[in-house]
Amino acid sequence: MNRTRFLVPTVGVGAALALVLGGCSSTPTAQDAEAVGGEGALGACPATVVLQTNWFPEPEHSAAYALIDPAEATTDPDAGIYSGPAIADPDITIEVRSGGPFIGFQQSTALLYSDDSIMLAMIDTDESVKLSADQPTKAVYTPLQINPQILLWDPERYSFDEISDIAASDATVLYFQGATYMDYLIAQGDVTAEQVDGSFDGSVTRLVADEPVVMQGYITQEPYRLKVDFPDYGRDVDSFLIADSGYDIYPAAWSGKPEVVEAQSECLAQLVPAMQQAQIDYMEDPEPVNQAIADYLVEIDQFFQVTPELGAEIHRVMKDEGIVADGTDGVFGSFDAERMERMTALLADIYAESGVDIAADLTAEDIYTNEFLDPSISYAG
Repeated sequence: MNRTRFLVPTVGVGAALALVLGGCSSTPTAQDAEAVGGEGALGACPATVVLQTNWFPEPEHSAAYALIDPAEATTDPDAGIYSGPAIADPDITIEVRSGGPFIGFQQSTALLYSDDSIMLAMIDTDESVKLSADQPTKAVYTPLQINPQILLWDPERYSFDEISDIAASDATVLYFQGATYMDYLIAQGDVTAEQVDGSFDGSVTRLVADEPVVMQGYITQEPYRLKVDFPDYGRDVDSFLIADSGYDIYPAAWSGKPEVVEAQSECLAQLVPAMQQAQIDYMEDPEPVNQAIADYLVEIDQFFQVTPELGAEIHRVMKDEGIVADGTDGVFGSFDAERMERMTALLADIYAESGVDIAADLTAEDIYTNEFLDPSISYAG
């Protein structure tokens, strides 16, 4: 779920990236960091566990932020770092790093391979497959069972009953260039190659201006923002989930380099259940973390903000739409083996058609594991 919502000036991005990377140059690598030890719930983990998100702080990242009591959190808004003692084990510091401009808008995989202090980063299934040859990753926990990415439109202009109706319309389909799901939709005939426009920058301006567009967004955020934050539009939109087209990736799954996953297996056997429980705790009582994220974003003082009201709406949508839910096996945070096998094969075919070299003989088991989940942890919803 790589997010680039709005065009922003690039001044300062390089400096922010240098600050983040330079600030951790003396940090032990995630692979080699020694366990704190002791009887704590995370005693097999190193003293500081670094988690890299793919965007600004937001409720969709609650599995990381909810590991820390907001009352004990320390923020560094210039570097985009939110840290504090783990609720599960105060001997361990959890450091949650923001993405977006704080990492120069890099892909999470690239940062994972350039900064050895990171234990886990948020990586989409398609990114994991695409980069499997040279930068392999393995997902250990999925915070979202459904990808919240959508195609949305103004229902006063278009009435689509199924996603393939878009192909028969005069709509320009706005998306971020390079998004693999669009290759899939074109191949399926859901949209045509002639109508897609990869120049999308995350702005909703063209829809608000009543242009004939369908644009990508997230069901957790853009419908609310368009209705509440843009009075020139100020009404509901209609949308299709990309996942309903058959392009059913796991978005923003917490993933690590395979050698780190192996080296830190004892830590992950403790950390992943803590993340499961932290996210469930958030879903059952979202207000403290939503307020902490809102306050932190005010400190960061950039273009992306999540008010407590929007945070509450994101939580509602994640719950009501089943975006946050148990896996098909009843375990919170688990991957479905059949779905992963299907998507790995589908993505391999897409990348073969587009000339992208992926790992030879790649299997789904190469890019994910459920081994660190606590099977007793489930979410009633």
